[in-house]
Amino acid sequence: MDYDHIRARLRLLTTEQGGRRTPITSGYRSHWAFPPDHHPDRHDGPVTLDAVRTLAPGEEAMVRLHPLVPDLWPPLIPGLRLTMYEGARVVGFAEVVEVVPATR
Repeated sequence: MDYDHIRARLRLLTTEQGGRRTPITSGYRSHWAFPPDHHPDRHDGPVTLDAVRTLAPGEEAMVRLHPLVPDLWPPLIPGLRLTMYEGARVVGFAEVVEVVPATR
């Protein structure tokens, strides 16, 4: 499937849980991992925040994920949980709400 973007509910871990110390803004680029039985690799995807300007550690918001190379991302379905990485560190989790196909 060719994605335009993925709508998801993103929750950042708190600093005490090992997450970031500072908020993220739209354009933040992280690595995304999929459940191991679904796809073992990690792929880049910038985040666009919906309805908020920043997302601080411990907070949750709706976001749009923009796969940099959509062909490398596995098929995604609503309800699938993605893990957000910053280097080797887990900094958040996102639940897929909607997969928006690319328009041609």
